[in-house]
Amino acid sequence: MVKSQSKNWGLRAALCAAVVVWQIYEMATASVFAPSDAGYVNYLIVGVALIGLVASLLKLVVEN
Repeated sequence: MVKSQSKNWGLRAALCAAVVVWQIYEMATASVFAPSDAGYVNYLIVGVALIGLVASLLKLVVEN
C-alpha cells in the first residue's frame, strides 16, 4: 500500500510561527498608538496564526 504524501505540516507550522513573531514584533515596536479597531485586527491575526501553528504541530506529530 502506498503511503499518502505529507502535506508539509512542518512548513506550515514554520509559516504560522513566522506570522506570530512578525505580528508581535510589529505590535511591540509600534511608535504610534493605533486606534482600538486596528489593534483587534492584529490580535485576530495572532490568534488565527497560533491556532494554525498548534494544528500544524499536532498534525505533524500524528503523521510521523
